[in-house]
Amino acid sequence: MIVRVLAVENFAVGLAFASCLVVAAVAYLTFHCASALSDSVWVRLGWAAIPVLLSVGPYEILGNTANIHWYLLWLMPWLLLKPARSRSEGVVLFLAALLSALTEVISVVFLPLVFLGIRRRAFWPARAGLIIGAAFQIYTTLHYPRTPSNDPPLDPLSVVVGWFINIAGVVFFGSSRNMGLNVLNFGAGPVVLAFVPIIAALAYLLLRSNREHRLLALLFVTVSFGVWAACLVANPGGQFDYVHFTESDWAKSILTRYSAIPAMFILALFPLLADSIRALRPQASAGVLMAFAVLLATAYFPTQVAREQGPSWSEGVRTARTACLGAGDGAATPVQVAPIGWSKTGVLVPCYWLKP
Repeated sequence: MIVRVLAVENFAVGLAFASCLVVAAVAYLTFHCASALSDSVWVRLGWAAIPVLLSVGPYEILGNTANIHWYLLWLMPWLLLKPARSRSEGVVLFLAALLSALTEVISVVFLPLVFLGIRRRAFWPARAGLIIGAAFQIYTTLHYPRTPSNDPPLDPLSVVVGWFINIAGVVFFGSSRNMGLNVLNFGAGPVVLAFVPIIAALAYLLLRSNREHRLLALLFVTVSFGVWAACLVANPGGQFDYVHFTESDWAKSILTRYSAIPAMFILALFPLLADSIRALRPQASAGVLMAFAVLLATAYFPTQVAREQGPSWSEGVRTARTACLGAGDGAATPVQVAPIGWSKTGVLVPCYWLKP
């Protein structure tokens, strides 16, 4: 759609904007589906704000078509827990779950939710979408397996340590630089302190809340660690070998796209805590949501973006247009894409697109 509607020099901005619209749709569907879990507008807004204000989002996944699948993975459990109240809502839930499952193979981790309330037909539109999408994912994985990684498997302790590091980095430190400096200067102390409110929230939910809140808390934590572990098992690399990091490794450590989903589901514990205590302690519930809003804002700003240093697509198109002068319609010229070094060859743009 972007390619057909916009001029070539506006492709990059158009794709980024369209990708952000998808995230907005994910946030709205999160808000809508969360009505099955809470009748509080503020709690639902807290959950919906997570994909929009995730601190690590702008660095690599927000406004990026290549990483929309992380947001759709976040959306999947909300779709599965929402009963359809009408035929039209059922169609929307089915299509959203099908698209999400077809987009991300890790969505198979949510298959156990299919058996929750299995006799209630209102739950089946989204669950049918997941089952169909998962079947295609499994078939594709078996018949067209991905190229295995050349890196050796990670030390299992690195997977565990990395989860704690990345959760603290995204939720409380906000940026790779802050995370690396804190660990480099103070060791494990900042990470331990960052997990105090997380452990407190989880302990209250597991020990003092009702059955539904306990199950949701367990779901959020399980998905958080499970997705993180799956990503590192499938994509091992020295940048994730945390137990063997040197000082120079910590100084250049970064939060990546793999940090997004684990942090998002841990953040979801705080609106859940606010909902759990709302009936008995409404002021405390409001305080939790206010603190949560401050946490999101302070971790998000200032944003860190991997693509802001270029190269600029529009400038590349202007250069390519000059290179195409006098060339035949069958010729093409490369235009570099951001971030720097991501593509050695760039994108080959046909010269007939670039001519006035």
